[in-house]
Amino acid sequence: MRKFFLLSVLAVLCAACEQKQTPSTTTITLNPVTLQMKVGDMATIDATGTNIEWKSSNPEVAEVYYGVVTAKAIGKAEITATSGNASATANVFVTGTDGASLRITPPMVSLHPGETFDFSYGNTFDLPVTWSSSNDKVATIDQNGHLTAVAPGNSTITLATDIESVTALVAVGHLWGEYTLVWSDEFDGTVLDESVWSYNTGGSGWGNNEKQYYTSRPENIRVQNGMLEIEARKEQYENNEYTSARIMSKGKKTFTYGKMESRIKFPGGGGTWPAFWMMGNSGNWPNCGEIDIMEHVGNIPTRASFAVHTVLKNGTKGNNWSSVKWFDYSLADDFHVYGVEWAEQEKDGKDVIRFSVDGVQYAEVWEEQIDNNDSWPFNKPFFFIFNLAIGGNMGGQVNDAIFDTPRIMYVDWVRVWQRAEVK
Repeated sequence: MRKFFLLSVLAVLCAACEQKQTPSTTTITLNPVTLQMKVGDMATIDATGTNIEWKSSNPEVAEVYYGVVTAKAIGKAEITATSGNASATANVFVTGTDGASLRITPPMVSLHPGETFDFSYGNTFDLPVTWSSSNDKVATIDQNGHLTAVAPGNSTITLATDIESVTALVAVGHLWGEYTLVWSDEFDGTVLDESVWSYNTGGSGWGNNEKQYYTSRPENIRVQNGMLEIEARKEQYENNEYTSARIMSKGKKTFTYGKMESRIKFPGGGGTWPAFWMMGNSGNWPNCGEIDIMEHVGNIPTRASFAVHTVLKNGTKGNNWSSVKWFDYSLADDFHVYGVEWAEQEKDGKDVIRFSVDGVQYAEVWEEQIDNNDSWPFNKPFFFIFNLAIGGNMGGQVNDAIFDTPRIMYVDWVRVWQRAEVK
């Protein structure tokens, strides 16, 4: 009996010793607690604790072996780690290809400014989602998937959860129709149409140290043979060495937005400086704005220049926007068509001016390139100017030998196309 009692005591003491050496865990911490996996992936969940048993709520989706999770099929599973009375869980989301658990329809939407649209979407795991637009200037979207088109342009809409994201494209188009011809002067008569054009006369240098005196004489300006002809001459006139002409449509023919083009042949020769350009119809320069559709320098015969001037960025400050195009031939050798496409809200809701020669675009300036949008003057009526300057800041050194033959700027026509708003 005594021997049996001693053996029993020893057994109890040994059991107590074993229990002390491997106690049950009171708390378990898992890391990570959320796993995004694709079918075939393997990942490890680290756990704090001892004697942990692992279990998957859905082994067909994700199985677990000593904390190593293998993704088997698309779906969701909870991985539970248990030690004694303590347990913790981690969520495993298994996807296949991108978009398997999250879908957005349709993948592309075309709208006009002011229109709205509600996306449909699928969310396999019913996770919280967020919506965002890559360009709020073009389109905005709220957290219910309600889209509002703001201005012409493109934006990418993203639908995202913590584990996945999908996208759709929004294209916001103009409310305008095709371009149609709204006005032209073909210069088919024998006199300048003074209901459209006014003569700009004088010889003060025009802010550019030009050397000519602009007159309205037929020696310097005339309409004949279906052309407007502006001729520069070397002759003493009103204390100037040269004469030429300049006309403008200020207060008579003005336009806001459109395609403006003119077919022109330059006179060529060192010191000639012909130009086809526009200025704002109200206010003083540079506040009114200036669009230099084309400027050509006879001393640089293969180059065409384009520029804009504003109150903040202009020639007197030396910081105006400008661009040039070099050709492999002299532009004075033949007629060419010089033009701009001056488009309203063309780029992310901002105005754009594109410059072209013979229908090919070579330069572009848009509203946000002017450092303060309040200084963008190109949303008001502008008028046309044609002139042929001699010398000056841009014209440069005058080669008097060029006047052995006539220096004439020929203008075949000027035309304006605009597009009406679609109702």
